[in-house]
Amino acid sequence: MKHLLLIGLLTTNPGIDDVLALGGISLGESEHSVVRRLGPPMKREEREGDYLPVTLSYRGLVVRLDEQGVGGLSSVDARFCTSNGACPGMSYAKVQDIYGTALTTETVEGGQIGYVYGDGCWLKFSQRAGRVSVIELACLP
Repeated sequence: MKHLLLIGLLTTNPGIDDVLALGGISLGESEHSVVRRLGPPMKREEREGDYLPVTLSYRGLVVRLDEQGVGGLSSVDARFCTSNGACPGMSYAKVQDIYGTALTTETVEGGQIGYVYGDGCWLKFSQRAGRVSVIELACLP
């Protein structure tokens, strides 16, 4: 059974720019900067009509961008962790330890979802069998 844990990011947190990163790539970072840091992507796609029309695919990481820079990140590889040290593959319990009392967990449609409301950005931890399988970072358009 797949569970989700969403963590919104508060604008009052210290170092919020650092929190809005996954694997060292920050929201708002330019495509040029991402490619300079990670190298050429395995695949680059452009889709008209999407609010994040450019997708860069790396082994274990997907980066979504628009003309303003990175707007979304998705990791399935322990090389691409949150700035707080939460990584794909680690236990859900460890993620709860890392983020502590900032989580309010509810059961929605059979899955556990934790919320911290903030500035419209969030981390989303998908899990299977008690282990984090995917970490996503995004903001509302």
